[in-house]
Amino acid sequence: MTIEKATLLLKMMSNPIRLGILRELTLREEICVGNLEKILNISQSSASQHLAHLRNSGIVTSRKHGKKVCYRVSEESVKDILKALNI
Repeated sequence: MTIEKATLLLKMMSNPIRLGILRELTLREEICVGNLEKILNISQSSASQHLAHLRNSGIVTSRKHGKKVCYRVSEESVKDILKALNI
């Protein structure tokens, strides 16, 4: 991971909702927006907005399953950093 990418990841992690999303993504291979809403008790629009920030930053990737959009962490190093922080 480059210094620029690490800096961006840490910036994204400074938001509690995005940190929660990243934590959930490290616990699962992939998760859909609807499931994140329920787990984190946030609205669909909030989940989508935060996921868009993470996707635009290259931290997560997305793919469609019919009408559902599911996300996963883009690099193992993201999972490693969260594990190191014990989050």
